[in-house]
Amino acid sequence: MDVLQRLRISAWLLLGNGFLLGCGLALCALPLMMFLWLHGLTGLVAGCLTLPAALFGISMLKVPFTVRADSSEDGIALEAADAPQLFEQIERIRLALGAPPLDAVYLNDEFNASIRQHHVLGRKTRNVMWLGLPLLDTLSPQACAAILAHECAHIAHSHGRYASRVYFARLQWKAAGERLDLHRSLSSAPLRLFVGWYVPRFLALSLNFARRCEYQADAEAARACGVEAMREALVGLALQDRAMDQSFWPSVFLAGSTTPLTDLAGRGPLDLPADIAEARSWLHGALCRETDDTDTHPALSDRLAALGGAPDQPDAALVWQRSQPSAAQAWLGEQHLGLAQRLDEQRAEDNARCCEQAREAHEARVAEQHDLLRKRRLRALTSEEIARLAWLYRTLDMAGEEAMTLLEEALRQAPDTPALRYQLAECHVLAGRTEAAVALWRQVAEQPGALQLHSLRKLSVLALRSDDRAAAQHYRREADALQRAGCTEGEEGEWIAHDLVPVERNNLIETLAPLLNLATGVWLVREAGARRYVLLVLSASSLTSRVIRRLTGEPDYVQRDCQHLLNRLLPRIRLDVEAVMLSTGDARLVHCSEAARLRLSALV
Repeated sequence: MDVLQRLRISAWLLLGNGFLLGCGLALCALPLMMFLWLHGLTGLVAGCLTLPAALFGISMLKVPFTVRADSSEDGIALEAADAPQLFEQIERIRLALGAPPLDAVYLNDEFNASIRQHHVLGRKTRNVMWLGLPLLDTLSPQACAAILAHECAHIAHSHGRYASRVYFARLQWKAAGERLDLHRSLSSAPLRLFVGWYVPRFLALSLNFARRCEYQADAEAARACGVEAMREALVGLALQDRAMDQSFWPSVFLAGSTTPLTDLAGRGPLDLPADIAEARSWLHGALCRETDDTDTHPALSDRLAALGGAPDQPDAALVWQRSQPSAAQAWLGEQHLGLAQRLDEQRAEDNARCCEQAREAHEARVAEQHDLLRKRRLRALTSEEIARLAWLYRTLDMAGEEAMTLLEEALRQAPDTPALRYQLAECHVLAGRTEAAVALWRQVAEQPGALQLHSLRKLSVLALRSDDRAAAQHYRREADALQRAGCTEGEEGEWIAHDLVPVERNNLIETLAPLLNLATGVWLVREAGARRYVLLVLSASSLTSRVIRRLTGEPDYVQRDCQHLLNRLLPRIRLDVEAVMLSTGDARLVHCSEAARLRLSALV
């Protein structure tokens, strides 16, 4: 980091802490000042009335020295006796990196690992690590060791005291903003105004530095555990997270299981990716994502490139299946199943709600299928209705040949519809008719639109399965070019309002509730005949904010906050959906109809 940028970040740190200390001292002194300024009984009453301000001033004075989010330590607290091999790994890595001892290690149900330092005024700094059991249950011991090293590097001496200061200052201000949003009061209004102005600007300034910290933590982890282990960890995170979202969680909740982590602990390989060819297609798509200015972590391709060598690995080196044995099996031993059961018990209510939502969504699709079959007996269905009925047959795992017949019928009515060809190609693959599928996907790949990219990815997978490396490389290059270019040109004219049943729509609205509260408007549309959705998000700032941005050149912080929320919420959505950020005057607003709008009131 250059000296100028370091000075700018230091100045902003001083500004934030100086404001808190100055205002905190002023509020603490306010009762005494009122008592001395207004003599007698009036001063005494004024001093008593302003005592709450003094209490809030004390809380402001603590903020610069405290990093502790509400309910920040959750999950199952692990002791060395519970998992001696895990703690041996942590201690070995910690000593290799020169990191301070950990005060607590928690096991939770997230597909993630993290570390945080809790700074509390007048107390010793508390170092806490969280490990997600799904992460330990899918990746290998060497990959998870690299992840442990990456997290320990964030608090290691080699990471640099200044880096740690900025890293945890970001956590401090984010935590302060979250607490103020949860506990709004009149006395906190001045601090909320300052935090609302200060935090977006400080975070924007420090994001580039945050990404440099991630690169440095990757490098330290590679030094401690080996470059290949770190590469395996990064690729495994990308592939197994997607496999869990698309394969494990939907299937286990649809089956009605309220003990998903226990099921995962005793389960073999995941259903997806089906083979190394599909895994490589997933990896190609992940590698096409580029680092954005709003990202706290660099993109996968940049992180792999920083480790050295080509980001894309040869087939023999790609670890794409769930590891056997996994890190959980190797490190937790006999406690593995018991810990999974305890986590399931902690999340019993949430798991039961997920099962109920999956059951309601399934029943809604069955009811929709019966309704379309009833209409079919009364009249001829449109090509759009036929495509929907075929999709329902396939989604409900019923009568694949019937779905194929329906799609062929729809294509006779609307022969130029890419979505119908795409869906029919998927039916041919399931039936083992690869050549027919290739012919259809090639036709779709020649037409600009949302399905062009997906068809090229499918063609690349089929070429890899048939060991046609030249064709696979050709399709991959075309798909990569489309994905990096945005691959949305020409598709807007085919967008229509979503057709989600009420249960699906309400589940989506519940997931997106934080975004719906922040954004000006959110709409869900889809391409006619396809089952892929597009989330259109409008974040319109006030006229004053737009004028200030025009004069100062500052970014749109409201849009940036919406993007951050999207990045956090999209992985929780079970639909095949992509998000598009809109701005005032965007031509795509023409697709934002009332039928497509998502509202919180829809939950009532």
